[in-house]
Formats: sequence, C-alpha cells, structure tokens
Amino acid sequence: MEINEEDVKIDKLTLDQNILESAIDKNDIPDLEYDEEISPLVADESKIGNSHLTSDNLIDEDYEAELGAHVSFSPSLIDAESEKKVNDLKERIDRYGIVNVCGTDLSGRPIIVLSAVNLPNADQISQEKEFFHSHQHFFDVLLEVLCGILENYVESEYTLVYFHYGLKSSSQPPFNWLTKVYKMLDRKFKKNLKALYVVHPSVLFKVLWQVIRPLISSKFNKKVTYCSTLAELGAHIDLNILKIHPEIRIHDASLKPRKSSVSIEQVQFGPFQQFKVSLQKIADENKGDPIPLCLKEGFIFLRKNIDEEGIFRKSGSYERIKEIQNLYNYGQPVAYHTYEYHVAASVIKAFVRELPESLLTDTIFSEMMSLQALDIVDKVEVARDLLNAKLPPLNYKVLNYLISFLNEVAQHSAKNKMDARNLSYVFGPNFLRTSNDPEFGLVNIEKINNFVELLIKYHSDIFSKD
Repeated sequence: MEINEEDVKIDKLTLDQNILESAIDKNDIPDLEYDEEISPLVADESKIGNSHLTSDNLIDEDYEAELGAHVSFSPSLIDAESEKKVNDLKERIDRYGIVNVCGTDLSGRPIIVLSAVNLPNADQISQEKEFFHSHQHFFDVLLEVLCGILENYVESEYTLVYFHYGLKSSSQPPFNWLTKVYKMLDRKFKKNLKALYVVHPSVLFKVLWQVIRPLISSKFNKKVTYCSTLAELGAHIDLNILKIHPEIRIHDASLKPRKSSVSIEQVQFGPFQQFKVSLQKIADENKGDPIPLCLKEGFIFLRKNIDEEGIFRKSGSYERIKEIQNLYNYGQPVAYHTYEYHVAASVIKAFVRELPESLLTDTIFSEMMSLQALDIVDKVEVARDLLNAKLPPLNYKVLNYLISFLNEVAQHSAKNKMDARNLSYVFGPNFLRTSNDPEFGLVNIEKINNFVELLIKYHSDIFSKD
C-alpha cells in the first residue's frame, strides 16, 4: 500500500489499525512480534516549535533540539545511585545482551549491534524488583547505562546494526521511552552514525518508517539500509565478528532463498599477502619477522602526521583502504604521500581486525579481567608477567610494536586529542575478539579497553623482560 505523505499531519500521526491490517500480509510477520500490536503515534505541532521543513517536507538538520525541547526528565537515575549500585545495574543490563560492540567494519568504524530478540518481557523484569521498580524503570536505566558505555564509541564515526526479528509485544519499550531516546541521544550520536543496517525488517516496520519520515532528516534516511537476510548484511560487514542470537540464525535459515543483486567479495590472496593471514605465515615469508611492511611503512607516514586531530578516529574510504591492501599483498610500492593520513590509519586498524586470531588470546582473558581490582603498581606488574608467560612470541612482538607506536600517539594528545583512553576504545574491540562467547558483553569489553589503556600508558614498564 502506498502512503501519501501529504495525509500525514505533524499535529497528529495516528495510525488506523484497519488500514495497516489491510496493507500487511500476516504471513510476513513472525508470531508474537511487536509489529502485531501498535500504539498510536502522536506528535503535537505545538511541541515542535520553530522547526524548518525542507523542500521535500523533511525537518532540517536542527530538528534535534526542536523535537526534544519540551520533553521533561527527572534527575538522572544513575547519578542518584551509589557507585556499587551503578555497577550492579550495568552488569544486570549487560547480562541481557541487548547491545554489543563487535569490532569494526570494512572502513574501520566501530560496530554497535542492537538485538531486539534479547529485550526482556515484563514478567522477566518483575522478577528483578531489587534492581528495577517497573517495566518503564528498566528501560530508563537501560538508556542511561548504555549512553554512558557507548559515549566513547560515538565520539567518532560508527556503524549500527539492528536485528529486528524477535521483538515481541510483551517486551516492547513504552512509546514515551522512544521520545526519551531521541532526547538523550544528542547530535553526535546522529551525526557520527555513518550506516544503519536494519536486518530482517518486517513489512510493518517499513510502513512505520515511511510514516515517520517527516520527522527524520533526509541525511539520516540515506544512512539506512534494509537487509532481508544475513547474506545481504555480509556484503557490508564480516558476519564472523558479530554476536548473532541463535534464534536469528534459525529464522534466517528458514527464509526462502531469493535472487539478490548483492555481490559478495571473494577473498583472493596475493603472493606477498599481509592481510587476513596468520602472524606465523607473515614470519615464514619474512625471515622470521612477524612485523609486516604495512605496519612499518604506515607508522613512518603517520609519525609525520602524529599531531593531526582525531588520528585513528576518523575512518578512511573503503576503496582507498582496499587499494593499499592490494598493493601490499601483491608486493607493489605504496606512495603514502598521495593518501590522507586517516586512510593510512585505517589500514593499520584493518590489519589488526583481519588477523585470523586476535592479538590478545583467550588464554589470558580470565586473568586480564581480574586486573580491575588491583592498584596501578600491581596492575603493571601482573600485566607484564601475564604477557611474558602466556602470550605467544609472535603475538607479543607485534603487540609490542603496535602499543609502542600508540604510546607515541598518546604523548601528542594535547594536539591530536587521542590519549591512551581514546586509543583504547579504537583498538580494544579488535585486540581481543570473542564474538562467539555468549557470556561476553559490554562490561567485559570495557575491561578489555581498560587493559589496552594500561598497556599504552605504561608501555615501557610492561613490555620489558626484566
């Protein structure tokens, strides 16, 4: 059914259930999905203030402040709690696995994954009255906790993947909560979002999206891509690094195969392959040295640009990154002076991301997690002993080489704004990848980032054999 946008009044966006039902084939909607029960969407024109509409009837880019100007909030739920209570709430929220950070995409941007299937229903929430007073309270805490955790990731460009399948009516968030989301996610959350992939969208999801288009900027709309299958998502993002719920995989496998115009890139290795191969392979081809030429030359070039603001934060063009990778893989010289510095930085991130096994191995994971309770002197000592004893020699050498350079970058943070903390958020998710671990969540990612920050700050003390 075609939606006539002229009929959509900003003062009252109310959906007629009968019209929607006539437009939708019920077979297209999984049983118990949220899409089967719709709350009326209402927006009062008086609350939009002095927004300006573009020529295509879309609110202009200053719409964030206008839409949120009349929404009132109680004092922060998190600020009023003790530190211990805050940590308990974080761990409680994280346990559900609603949001995860899963490495970086092909352009080196952090990937944030939202899984609707993991939202708890009202009965589950009611069993945790010690933490959440009500269904509404759970979602309020969820929003504040996640905003705090994700704050560092959205300082730079990022990619968002939303798995829609599995959203049930019993677990849907209150509609007024969506207004709070819009208010609390300030401009940088929206501006720095470079791609939003909606996976397994139902028919009704698409209809609703068209209805609310007048309230969304044209720039934001261009960032949205629908992926009907995981294969379609795989054309944009490496599925191996994503945490995908088993129910989503089962649903995807049940879908009828259909012809797709999406082409999936075939991996072809060159005679001097430096990306997507093991450190042992690189060492075997390089007289025992696991440090590839792409890192050595990349660091030389980046040292000349080390004061550039946001180095390693801004992502380079995927086409340019791929071009440099192919030159290295086929033994051709790379003229870095013809490339922008953030393209070279993205090549470094791509090398780390595409290693078959992460630099920090699973063998040190549990001990690395336990460092948080120690004082700084003990942390440095334990980290040094841990890496010396349990990290494979090739991993140790490459990690030392990388961290040494990141330490140099951090020493110039007064100009480039990339201190050890910021660098840890860029590299942490790729230094230890555990996407297949169902118990691994945002809280553990935070601990990994803390460990990487420690390595960068105290590089000379930790990477010493004394």
